[in-house]
Amino acid sequence: MRMVMIISIAAAMTTYSRFIPEMKARYDYGMLILILTFSLVAVSSYRENELTQLAHQRLSTVALGVAICLFSSIFVFPVWAGEDLHHLVAANLEKLAGFLEGM
Repeated sequence: MRMVMIISIAAAMTTYSRFIPEMKARYDYGMLILILTFSLVAVSSYRENELTQLAHQRLSTVALGVAICLFSSIFVFPVWAGEDLHHLVAANLEKLAGFLEGM
């Protein structure tokens, strides 16, 4: 019962923190995953041993998704980071140089 209260409070705080523009801009996807996980746990008629199994499955699914994204970003489609990243870094360094010249 204590676990349900903790999960409910965390989901409520996450839901209402999405109304803060800074939080929504930076952490919207993570908060959405937390709310969906809470919904999954709340809707399934769980028992205490099934809850840990469900959390483990969810965590391993997220870890697998991260691994696939990293693999494809590094090995399959690495071109986007090459020239675009170089131009962004050069533009930022020029802005920094202009700021430092002004001082």
